[in-house]
Amino acid sequence: MSFQWIVNNAESISIDRLKTVATTESREGIPRAVSRGTPTKRITVRLPDGLPWAEYVSDIEDAEALDKVTTATITIPYAKFPWYYNNVDPGTDDSFTVLCVNFPQWTIVARNQVGWSGAFVFVETS
Repeated sequence: MSFQWIVNNAESISIDRLKTVATTESREGIPRAVSRGTPTKRITVRLPDGLPWAEYVSDIEDAEALDKVTTATITIPYAKFPWYYNNVDPGTDDSFTVLCVNFPQWTIVARNQVGWSGAFVFVETS
């Protein structure tokens, strides 16, 4: 079971590498910020609507079984996302151990195709 099929079929993918920061404002109105530890990558993946249900039903069920509590490894394949690697083949693709923190609802739409309510969001765990 894996989330890799989601990445492989992505219509779009974005990777947030920014630090998580806590901010506050002093009584004098001066903003203050502090980093909240080592930044983890937040990977947002959008699947296209229209994937054939019969072809993807077992992948969807497997991903649902992982739920939001099981870690899994995903790889960003150079062949599909060369921009992630600045269009330079790294020789090996980047892999991440992630949790799925947002699993969008799926709906069967016209002609037995799958529609999605939003994006999958994965957070790197290590």
